[in-house]
Order: sequence, then structure tokens, then C-alpha cells
Amino acid sequence: MKLIADQLAELSPKDRSTMSRLVMAELMTDQARDFLKVTAATRLKHPVVEIQKPPTAQHDNPAHYLDLVPPKNLKKAATLPKSSKIKDAQLLDALDLYTADDRMVKLAALEQRTDNVADASSMGHLKQAAKFVADLNSGHKAYSAKRREELAPELVGTKQAHLAGQMGFRKAPTQRDDVTSLSTQNDMVTTYWRSTFEKAVPAFVSGLQTKVKIEEGDFLVNSPRVLRKIEMLLGAEVAKKLTVEPLQGRAGVSVLKGTQAIKDILWPSVLHELGSAPSAYQLYELMDVSKKAPPTNFKVDTRADLIQLMTSSAFSQLQEIARSSRQLAPVCAMVENLVLGLTDELGPDRFDTLTANAMKSMAQLLDIVVANEHNPAVSMRAVDLMMDEIGLVVAAAKNYNIVDYRDTMRAITLERAPSIEPLVTKETIQLDNRLVSSGMDSLSTALHIALSARGHDKVARPTDKVDYFETGMLLERLKKGETVAPASDVLVAALNPSTPFIPADAGKLVKDVQHAVSQRKKGDPPFALILDTTIQLPGKPPKDPTQLDEVLGGLKEQIANGSLEVFLCKSFQKYASFGTGKVSAADLTMLSKKGNLDSAFSRAEALLTEIDLDLASHDEAQLVIHMLRHGHRDELSLITHAAENAKFVDAFCWPIEADYAQGSKYVDGIPLLLRSTPTGRVGSLFEHLVQVDLRDSFSFLRTSYVAGIPGPWPEPTTENMYVRINTGHEPKETMVENFYAFGHLSSNLLPGATAKSGDTVDLGMLATSVVAKHLRQVPVAALTDPMVKQYQNNIIASYCAFGLQNATPKLGMVTETLKFFAHSADGVSIETQRYLARELFTFYQTRPAPADTEMLAGLCNAALVLPASELKAFAVKFNLAKAGDSKEAQLLREIVDRAKRAV
Repeated sequence: MKLIADQLAELSPKDRSTMSRLVMAELMTDQARDFLKVTAATRLKHPVVEIQKPPTAQHDNPAHYLDLVPPKNLKKAATLPKSSKIKDAQLLDALDLYTADDRMVKLAALEQRTDNVADASSMGHLKQAAKFVADLNSGHKAYSAKRREELAPELVGTKQAHLAGQMGFRKAPTQRDDVTSLSTQNDMVTTYWRSTFEKAVPAFVSGLQTKVKIEEGDFLVNSPRVLRKIEMLLGAEVAKKLTVEPLQGRAGVSVLKGTQAIKDILWPSVLHELGSAPSAYQLYELMDVSKKAPPTNFKVDTRADLIQLMTSSAFSQLQEIARSSRQLAPVCAMVENLVLGLTDELGPDRFDTLTANAMKSMAQLLDIVVANEHNPAVSMRAVDLMMDEIGLVVAAAKNYNIVDYRDTMRAITLERAPSIEPLVTKETIQLDNRLVSSGMDSLSTALHIALSARGHDKVARPTDKVDYFETGMLLERLKKGETVAPASDVLVAALNPSTPFIPADAGKLVKDVQHAVSQRKKGDPPFALILDTTIQLPGKPPKDPTQLDEVLGGLKEQIANGSLEVFLCKSFQKYASFGTGKVSAADLTMLSKKGNLDSAFSRAEALLTEIDLDLASHDEAQLVIHMLRHGHRDELSLITHAAENAKFVDAFCWPIEADYAQGSKYVDGIPLLLRSTPTGRVGSLFEHLVQVDLRDSFSFLRTSYVAGIPGPWPEPTTENMYVRINTGHEPKETMVENFYAFGHLSSNLLPGATAKSGDTVDLGMLATSVVAKHLRQVPVAALTDPMVKQYQNNIIASYCAFGLQNATPKLGMVTETLKFFAHSADGVSIETQRYLARELFTFYQTRPAPADTEMLAGLCNAALVLPASELKAFAVKFNLAKAGDSKEAQLLREIVDRAKRAV
């Protein structure tokens, strides 16, 4: 099989893909598995022909853009060769091959790409791809909604029906109006499971296949063991008045009864703090628990589909991007590893209709990812959607079990903390990995185990500044800021908190624990360290250890001699698709001395917690294990990549002093920043940043934010709350466009300046004159500041966007934006250009266009960045009666008239 795979890798991508599919179709059982695996490990022997960057020079007639009209007269250099297979150039634009500084498509290069795409012996493939994207853009229906409509009829009445219903559910939703069709949508999804999930519960309950009666006032919880943690928080007398009953069998999602009879307890908050929210994926499955399995479909061959995808030209391009230094490299590496990982075990369920449908969708989305390399926002949207498809494939196959989870997490832990591996291998240290339901579930379970084993509720924490703001009720009785002392034998700490104000000091944590352990007396129970490790950072080359290795390596002797137990708590709600989704899962890892009877109770409690949650037998575990097994290294590289953007925003876009009132300075390696404004209302101001997602979580492929984060204040109020910026993987230019104007206006810091220029600016009452003052300074600063010069157009675009969103009068900002378009938008992302163009044409829907030639030139250039469908809608109401008869006015009339006639 290896010889065959090597020989096929010498062919062109098209021939390799076709022949690999033909070979796979003839293989069964072990042979099929072997051929999948060796093909996954074999790269194409020569690079694929990529789309070269088209020249920046434009045609004399700027009305010639592929999404508007066919050209009347092409220059000789752009004339299609006689041998060309491309007959209709206008179709090519449907792939949205825009980049910031080039709107034209180099037809010859694109034709070369066509020849390297499977089934592209003619324009057939590209036309099909063009139609696919065009269909997406019609009607503005989300991609996930279309997928549900497509899948539901084929799965109705089967155990897989819920998998169709989950499309678009896996991704934590944006709270913005998402106008693109290349996005997710699901009415059952909630913004944040632990606090808003109950709003969606009635919709689930109505479809559940269970005999358990769910009455008003009852709560759905993740496990029957939730009573034990309620007792920890509220006492035994309260817990005795409650009952819990599993919806099916003796484990998993359960109904908590009796809470309505106990007054003065805010139960949603209690359950929120305990991480007791049920798994929505299990609820989806319970809707179909009594239904039949889908029929075998011998008309499909999903392993042949997979091998065709892995050997396609698009996938080879993805692999080349993944190994480059380009912006999308870490994202493409993640996709590569997750797709190749589908060859695990026997690969996908071979004759499954759902899997075949998912493979087809993945191939379409992969085309969009690589075709839009220079338009990362589009590529990352397609990657978001691919996660749903990968989830379908692994859920249908069900190749993984709880042993796979434990083995995988054990291997990851030892890879990230190699200094303890010899002791674990020799069975001096026992390493137990348990699958639990959320980061808070992991933390509260560890806390319950540690306190129960020691018979008290005293806990120490090292400082206020590393506390998670979500844990107020759970830890309200615990002592803040107390130095670890002999009487306090349970320590809760965070390796890297989600509200980063100070760098994590792993060395100090080790010393504190070592000192506390040294003070223990004979017969005392082991000291317990509970450490949140959700955000883990790689070590620095060549020999710096990871943070996890620094902690565990420093404490390995204490663990090995039985004087210390360590509980590692890691949430997968952000991890499971590295920013593109969420699952109801987390890890609780316990390290203790092998055979130590003093730790036996703790180990047993952790195991029983895992058994009672019963996550591993459900769909969601398949994706979790798949991501862990094939993407754990990508997790670290993605964190590092996003952190580079956080460092850039902190240093260049929104510089602040080391002052808690302004926010948090960049903490090395953490892709999170906190920001406030001198006049407060920072959350409402962020709501105006239409190109930054509002999400109640962190770690997404695209930059997002969450508001209402309290800081290290004695009494947090709405005026001293922070916004947390969760930087993603967009280019630095996009970071500038999103945050430069906001940051510099907030501090009244002129472009290129290092000191404030005057009184505080109230961004809630921002005058256009203030924005104009900053805009005038940009070209001046560019003369002496290389960074300002490099990002000059992006900075101007940032002020235009922020001004249009916040400043008055609006006409003044429209004028500034038209000047921007009239001169040069080179280097500015197509997303920002299109946003600004939409704002301009929206403004002129109710008033005539100006006669000023500079303003008209700006409108011409703005028109050319909009897709034909959008421009046509604007053109219907566009009034050029007072525009005059200048060349610019004539050109704008031509563009508008052609847009009106566009199909």
C-alpha cells in the first residue's frame, strides 16, 4: 500500500485524486484501512500551481470588474489565449477572490488552478464552485440552515436525525447581525451554556424520549452526583430536601427536583457556579433514542470520498499553506491534521448517507478556504463550518471510546510535562485523566473531592488578581490573598486566568506549594493543588519547558512521595474546535503517589464522577477525542499565533500605561486583552464595532470580545467594567482597522505620538472634528514613524470606520471616507472596504450624490468593492441628478446603470 501511495503521489493532483479513489473503491477491511493511513502520510511529490498575486495595475476603465459587467475592450495583455478553456470570465468572481490591494483576477493564473482541481478538465468544476458560492449569497440564508434543510429529509425517523438538527449549534453564536451566508445559525444555541442554557431547555424537553416527568421548577443537570456538590456549597440539610433522577438509565443528564420548596436560594446561579449545566448534545441524542438506525447505503463510499479529498489539489494547497509563514498557516495546519485524522481506526462509516453528504460539503468548503487565502475572514468562516462536518463524520463512525480518551490525554499530559514521564512510566506517580462536562465542573469537582477528603471547607488562593470572575459564589467563603499556611491544605490557582493582569509565575507557585508541603506533619493528608490549565503555553526554544512542565516538574518529588495531590482542570468548551465551536466537556487530571491509600478516596471520587456523567458514550466525545488526538499541537500554535496579535494590539493599536483603570497590558503568550475607557461605557462603545464579533467566550478563529468583565476593584460597577478582546488570526492590517482609532481616541493619543494631546475625549459624544484632527496627523506621523507608514491606509480606514459608527455630524465622516476612497485603499482588507462602501451608499439612499469630483471619484471606487448583488440594491435608489457632467460623474453613472442591469 505504501508503494502504491508513493507512486500515485508522483502524478498530477487531478490524476492522483482520481486514481486513489479508484484504488480505494476496490479495497475492503484491513487493506482499506492501510491504504487510508499510508495515503494520509504521503504528501504530493511536487508543489501545486497556486494563484499568483495579480498585478495591482488596473484597466483604464475601472467599471471592468468581474462582479459587475463583462469588459467592452480588454487590453491585449489581459486577452484570453486561443487555447483557453475559460469562456465566461464573469463566473470566476463568484469564488470571491478579492484581496485588499487587488480586485482583478489574473485569468491565466486562475486557468492554471482550474487545470489542477479535480474534475476540472473543463470549466465544469469551477462553474460548479461558482454556482455554490452564488447560491450561498442569494437570500442571505446561513450555510448551516441550508445544511439542516438538506440533511433532515434523509435522516427523518432515524437515530441520526439529531445530527442534522445540530448543524450550526456547535459554534458559540455571534450576537451581531451576521449578513454573510457563509455562517452558522441555529435557533437552539445559546450564548453561554452555564448562564443562558436554561432559555433553550423547553425546546429540548418537548422532544425528549424519556419517561421521567419534568415539572415546572425542576432543573436539568449533567449528572446525578450534582447533589454531592450542592451539599458542599449549601450544606447537608439543603441537599437532603432534593432528589435527582437520570433521564435514561442511571447516569448522564438528570432532573433535579425539590428546589422550588427551598426559598431564598438563587438556584440558577448555584448550578452555574457548580458547572452543572447538562450536555445539550446528550439532549439532542435523547430526542432520537428510540428511533431506528439509518439504512446501509451501498451507493456511497465515504472512504473513497475521503481519500479523494486528501489527494485533491485543494488539499495539497492547504498543506503548502500550512507549512508556510503566511497568515493562515496555523489555521490550515489544524484543518490538515483533523482531516487526515479521519483515517483513524477504520475511517469513516463507509456506507453511511450522512457521512457521504458531510464529505461532499467538506470538499466544497475546502475550495473556499484555499481560494480565499488572501481574504482570511472568508477562509476562517469556511473553517468554522468544516468543524460541523467533521463532527458529523466522527459521530456517525463512533470509533472512539473512553479508553481512547484516557490514553490520548495521558499522552498529551506527558508530552507537555516530560519531566514527570519517567515517574509515571515506572508507576511511581499515578496519572488519571477523567472526562467531565465543563471547566467549572472540573474545578468544582476537584474542590469537592479535595475538601471532602480533608473534612473541611478551608481553601487558600495566592492572590486576588488571578481569580476568575465567574467563581464568586463558589469561592465566596474562601480566603483571598492569603499566603499558603500549614492549616490551609487546599490551594486553588490558575496557570493563566482569562482575565490576565499579571504574568503567571509558575516558579513562585512551585515554591509556595513546596514550602506548604514541607510544613505538613506526620499523619496529615496530602496537600492538594487545584490548578486551572485551560490556557496552556508552549515552551520557548530551544530548551525552555512548558508552563505545565515547570509546575509538575518542580513538584514531582512531592507527588511521588505522597505528600501532594495535584488536580489539573482544563475546559474544552473553547478547545474542542480551537475557537470555532464549543462542547460540553473538560478534563480533570489527578496526579498522586501510586498505591497511596490517603489518595484512594480522591481517585475513586474522580472515577465515579466520570462514570455518572457518561460523556464518553455520546456523540460529543467523538469530536473531543478526535480534536485532542490530532490537534493538540495545533492548540499551542494557534494560541501563540493569536497572542502575537494581542501583543501587536497592545503595543501599536491601543497602547495603555500600566494602570488597572485602563486595562491589562499584554501578558506574554496570552491571546487576551482587557480594555476600559476614561469615560466608562466601554461595552456599549464596542457594540458599534460591527466587524468584531460579540461572543460570551474566548478563543475563536476570528477576533471577538465579551463585555461586563469586572476587574480588581473592591466594588465593581458598570462604570469600571472591562471588555475582554479575544484576538484571533486575522492579519495585522485587520487589527489596525478594528482597534487603532478606538484606542488612540480613547487615550486622546494622536497617531505616532507617545503622549496625550489634551483633555479626555468622551467617545459617547464624539465630534467629527476630533476624528478629523487625528486623520490629518496620520500622513505627518508616517514621515517619521515606520509603523505608521506601513499601516497608513489601515489607520485611515480605522478612523473612518470608527467615526461613521460614533461621530457626529455624519456628513463630516462621509466626506472623510470619500476622500479615503478617492485616493487609495491599497492594503485595506476587503471586509473594511466593503463596510465603508455600504455606509456611503446607505447615506446616499436618501439624498443626491455630490457634484465634487473628488467625492464622486470616492464613490466610484467604493462602488467597485461591493459585490454585484449589493451594488444593484443600492443603485435602484441612487440619485445622480445633481452630480454634474464631469468624467467622474459620467463614470459613476455608467457603473450604477450597469449595476441596475446586472443579473
